[in-house]
Amino acid sequence: MLTPHLRRINWIVASQGASQVVLITLIPLIIERSGLSLASIGALVAIGTLCLMIAGPLWGALGDRVGRKPVLLAGLAGALLAQCLFVALLVSMAQGHLEENAAFFALAASRVVYGLYAAAIYPCCQAWAVALGDQQKRLSILSRLSAAANLGRGLGPLLALPALIAGGLWPLAWLILLPLGALLLTMGLPKAEPAIARPDTMQNSTLPPGALALFATAFLGTASVGQLQMLMGPALQDIYGLSALGAASTTALLLAAAALCGFLVQVGLVRHLKAPQLSFMLGVTSLCTGTLLLSATLGSIFAAIGLLVFVVGIAFLVPGYNALLSQSQQRSGRLFGLLALVHTGGYTIGFASGGWLYAQKPLLGLLLSVSLIAACAVIALLAKERKELKRTQYDY
Repeated sequence: MLTPHLRRINWIVASQGASQVVLITLIPLIIERSGLSLASIGALVAIGTLCLMIAGPLWGALGDRVGRKPVLLAGLAGALLAQCLFVALLVSMAQGHLEENAAFFALAASRVVYGLYAAAIYPCCQAWAVALGDQQKRLSILSRLSAAANLGRGLGPLLALPALIAGGLWPLAWLILLPLGALLLTMGLPKAEPAIARPDTMQNSTLPPGALALFATAFLGTASVGQLQMLMGPALQDIYGLSALGAASTTALLLAAAALCGFLVQVGLVRHLKAPQLSFMLGVTSLCTGTLLLSATLGSIFAAIGLLVFVVGIAFLVPGYNALLSQSQQRSGRLFGLLALVHTGGYTIGFASGGWLYAQKPLLGLLLSVSLIAACAVIALLAKERKELKRTQYDY
């Protein structure tokens, strides 16, 4: 059972996931009402993403030194203020008070502030949850956090739907209400003590064997997801013959279903596993199997089975390598900050390369990424076995 404090942290993570998806869902509405071009919105998203990459490790390390609660409060407060500015500017543009050229730089400034402050949320929540929970159940704790993020991503479009029916720009209110709710939840959490530095030993100062391969897996895994999300709409149009509206609607439904599937797998299966290595290997196996099935059946309805297996693979993989990387770390905030950087970089590369690789062959990039993930998994396993062999020889 989750403690009330861990449950609050899960809801904070879910609200952040929902906020991100709500913004993506509202892009057509923002273009129509504000007059912003798709290129301008893409640039604004890229600016925020870049700031998230830069600030994540810094916030994580700061949380190790001064404690999680003040850092998380600062991050959520800054993100809330940035979202208030962002929404106010969009409403002003919709009402004709601001032109695109005049408002763009202010919008960009709001995304810079948002990216710099929102970067604190995931690393602090992960490190705080690990610190509050049973260290023997690290995989279960991290799988629940991943499940909470998936739940938020699945609920995001559903939250926006009633406001969309109401008309106007009411759905933008969620961009303010979600971080506000997370801020209130954080205020009710206990003060988290800073991480205490311990003497350097092999157990608390070094990364686990194969750490570079695990970081590479994290990068390639999120790059694979980014590519798949990028090519989903074009593939539905080009290969399945759907209209633009039909492809957009189907993509939204598939993304919501994928988020729900990931949530169910992580809550129903992953959290009951005791060995992070088992979750990691199940993830790699499912990811490779799903990609091969997807490639072999693309163009038919059976491709949905490949997509389902792919999503199950991601659901096992993410908490698996998170737990493997963090099990020997005392200062986990810095580690989760680095993982946030790696994840954001992977998504960015995936989105950037997905369109170009799709023009060569629809699933070429995905096949390359998953092949590299399999290679990295082998390297990580060999490194672990080599270290265990050395330890056995030393004991004798």
